[in-house]
Amino acid sequence: MKPQSPFEISNREAVSRRMTILIWGPAGDGKTTLAATAPGHKLWLSFGDNEHQSVIERGDVSVMHLYKHSYEEVLKHGRSTNPFGLDHILADDTSIETVVCDSTTALTDMALRSSVAQGLGSSKDFRPSMEHPGMSAYGGRNAITLEVLTNLLRVTAKHDVHFIMTAHEADPEKDKEGIVMFITIMLGGKLVNNVTWRLSEIWYLSQDTQGRQLAIRPTRKRKPMKSRMFTGTGPPEFTLAYDSNKPDEGQMTIAGFYKQWCKAESKLSIPKSRRDK
Repeated sequence: MKPQSPFEISNREAVSRRMTILIWGPAGDGKTTLAATAPGHKLWLSFGDNEHQSVIERGDVSVMHLYKHSYEEVLKHGRSTNPFGLDHILADDTSIETVVCDSTTALTDMALRSSVAQGLGSSKDFRPSMEHPGMSAYGGRNAITLEVLTNLLRVTAKHDVHFIMTAHEADPEKDKEGIVMFITIMLGGKLVNNVTWRLSEIWYLSQDTQGRQLAIRPTRKRKPMKSRMFTGTGPPEFTLAYDSNKPDEGQMTIAGFYKQWCKAESKLSIPKSRRDK
């Protein structure tokens, strides 16, 4: 008899639709409140000081206050095989359906501080600092951040819970004439490519005179965005009809999109925006 594979094999009916989402955009445009509309009870990994304040009054959010600890302690736990104790937490508390990393930008700052403190790239004539980290420290930042995020993706996949990350918009990339070529995520270097291919959804959230706009494909010189949930035809963005001061029911929420997606068993059409009506 041939030996059995140690890896799980599932048929189509047994495969769950787990979401791994990155929501990025300018500060203050509602990334945190949108992430809080994800399915079920949320475990909030708060890396940035007070970034969770806009959702703390919700009854479906529990916060892990990582920002209160030193970056050495946070990164040590994040790089372990049981990051922040999530393997045990998710095994014991089956009410948690979503884990939120808020924000990835704050996590990368911790990783850079760690790399600088280690003196990565130091030489006789150069000592890295937060003002001038140097290429080696930036490389260390990327490696540490990627390791933590990979661990979080792995452990949430193990327990079949959704994983959402938030990140801020970076400064525009310009050509020699000062013309904006594109605007991307504030992660830095090759980290954008190393992270984004692992995700099912990358959404850009912004705000204009017509309200908050959610882009699921590259538009207005912003990239990357992608979606397995929404169709690839039609406009790349739509007006997000959501007010965090009102109950989620009846509004556009991640949980609502997810429920529609699972029910339809196909990609969702792009919701009509005010500008399309």
